[in-house]
Amino acid sequence: MKSHKTVFILFVLFTFIMTFPLIFKIATHIPGFFSTFEPYGSLWNFWRIKYSFQNHLSLYKTFLIAYPFGMDIYKNGFVSYLWLFWNHILSIFTTPVITWNIQILHNLLLSAFFSYLLIFYLTKSRLVAVFGGIVFGFCPYQFMRVWQHLGLTYNQWLPLVLLGAILLRNRMSRKAEWFFFVSLLLLYSFDWSIMYFGSVVLFCFFVYVLFYHWKLKFFKDRTLLFKDIQFFKKSFIWIVLAMVILSPQLLIPIKGRIEKSNKTAPSAYNPYRRPFEDLFVQSAKPLSYLLPSVAHPIFGKFTERFIRSPFYGISYTEHTLYLGWVPLILSFIACRYWRKKRKSYRSQANLELNDDFYIGFFVFLVVVGWLFSQPPWWRIGSIKIFMPSFFMYKLLPMYRAYCRFGIVVMLAISVLASFGLKLFLEKFRSPRIRMGFTVLFCGLVLFEFWNWPPYKVIDVSKAPQVYYWLREKKGDFAIAEYPL
Repeated sequence: MKSHKTVFILFVLFTFIMTFPLIFKIATHIPGFFSTFEPYGSLWNFWRIKYSFQNHLSLYKTFLIAYPFGMDIYKNGFVSYLWLFWNHILSIFTTPVITWNIQILHNLLLSAFFSYLLIFYLTKSRLVAVFGGIVFGFCPYQFMRVWQHLGLTYNQWLPLVLLGAILLRNRMSRKAEWFFFVSLLLLYSFDWSIMYFGSVVLFCFFVYVLFYHWKLKFFKDRTLLFKDIQFFKKSFIWIVLAMVILSPQLLIPIKGRIEKSNKTAPSAYNPYRRPFEDLFVQSAKPLSYLLPSVAHPIFGKFTERFIRSPFYGISYTEHTLYLGWVPLILSFIACRYWRKKRKSYRSQANLELNDDFYIGFFVFLVVVGWLFSQPPWWRIGSIKIFMPSFFMYKLLPMYRAYCRFGIVVMLAISVLASFGLKLFLEKFRSPRIRMGFTVLFCGLVLFEFWNWPPYKVIDVSKAPQVYYWLREKKGDFAIAEYPL
């Protein structure tokens, strides 16, 4: 436990370093880069919550916009009660900027720490777990979300819920059941996209458990099959219980999907039905996973040459899915080891205890996450090869940015790279040499994922001059704003 605390403190330091100098300007600046434009609506809403609370106004309907009719802020789309509570508490007792920054720092820290806990459980190596936590917690995808989308920074629930599922399968204890249940509640209580990603990750895990060495389970050793059935039974019970508890917040988007999806025109502003064409624009491209972030102080200019090309994509934010060449090489080492050894895993003892199951699952998860991030189809001549997004759009037309499944790929790569590093370190007996190589690989990854200089913060302490001009006007009046 003390070692986990030490690692937690280490990740706190990494969080402050990777977001520097945010910790010293937490009340006046927000994280951002040259393409940041989306946080301002959330900052206004945090201000509105505190203003409404202090002036005894409704927290859920406001007349400060869409005057004189007002607007129900949380009427449409997925809104989590736990997320609302968390944001309202922070907004009322702090400032809008601090409310934003606390969540950003909190989410980055927990993304690294929870992925560390997952990898530590799988590898039993603290050194490689720290490395894996850095890979997942501080990858370029995370920072692109930090600079644009607050909800999409809640990626910490992905490794947490996966750890819960793995613990439940391995232990079947009451503590494991409760851990899995709490992780489910957290996964489904913040952001719609994170909920979607986590659901796919869990589904992949259940499918993999079912078909892993299926011939052995179905025809030779039925006790393994019965164990899996017991795991599925417990998982189903806890998932149903979580859905029942969260049903009030889940029914709103489900009802909107049924009633409005097919009756309204697709639009970027329609929360229930996005344009199908957006699935092509906001999907991963061949170089999205392979080129460094445009924010990298050295290699960013090289990547900028490919922006708006069919090989990379049009968006600085959406198409930054860089996995890192160091994690990719280490993942290749793990996969090569797995392919060589998997044929020798036949006995029941090995089936339960070796790394074959975990490496195989995360290879499977890489493939599924990558396929989900692709456009609705690949066209080869006159032939269309349909991808998962084509079929999922029929079920979930409100979701369009499938390139965001890159975070699922990143989670799987972080685990595979950790296994690769573990295999590499096992060649050395000296703890000092192992520590030295771990520090080296961590440093290389941090260099690949580095994003400053220039510092990625934006000063929001001063309002635009037009608001100071409006403040001087007398009387009670409405403001009409016409975009130019």
